[in-house]
Amino acid sequence: MKISAITDIGRKRSNNQDCYYVSENWCIVADGMGGHSGGEIASQTAISIIKESIKNSREENVERTLRKAIYDANAKLYEMSEKNPALKGMGTTAVICYFEGGRATVAHVGDSRAYHITKDGLRQLTYDHSIVQELIESGTITPTEAKTHPHKNLITRAIGTEKTIEVDINTIDVKKGDYILLCTDGLTAFVADSEIEAVITQNNTDAAARMLVELANNAGGADNITAVIVEI
Repeated sequence: MKISAITDIGRKRSNNQDCYYVSENWCIVADGMGGHSGGEIASQTAISIIKESIKNSREENVERTLRKAIYDANAKLYEMSEKNPALKGMGTTAVICYFEGGRATVAHVGDSRAYHITKDGLRQLTYDHSIVQELIESGTITPTEAKTHPHKNLITRAIGTEKTIEVDINTIDVKKGDYILLCTDGLTAFVADSEIEAVITQNNTDAAARMLVELANNAGGADNITAVIVEI
């Protein structure tokens, strides 16, 4: 298994509120929000807590391990925001992928995404917890209209913004030659799924990660951009 990861500030932001972490068998991407420094603190703190929680877990069930790790991060961020007025309202998305025995378990909160890419094509594994996704599901707007919707950056679920949190988790089978992509909306809001699939399947993972950032920046680079590509 090979993992390539990249994060970029983009062309419009003054700081990078995205954060990622990779290890031998799991990886995570987070996209912070909440003021100039709050988002950066939120994403970095969440990843730090999740990392320690997974490392110290004695739970044999992967889904329970990931769920508890996110619960731990949520409790800490919420406590921080309650104690420090400057951090009030801060939070972060998170998407985690844990690999074990030919299976990949994905846990997520917010609109950072996971994709599974095989010889049969690209499939989104996560459901955006966002206003525009709800509008798409209700038939109010189309996926194309969502790209430019004025509320496209509003998410309905994030780590740290509420005392309790709901985590979506699913597990899939993976095999040699497959890819898993974890990324923030700074990529998916500006680069089409078809382009993402072509870049990943036609290049090595290091080159593909750089090219995805370049595509997002060429499309305006209006947000931070983070991508973690895993080649099974």
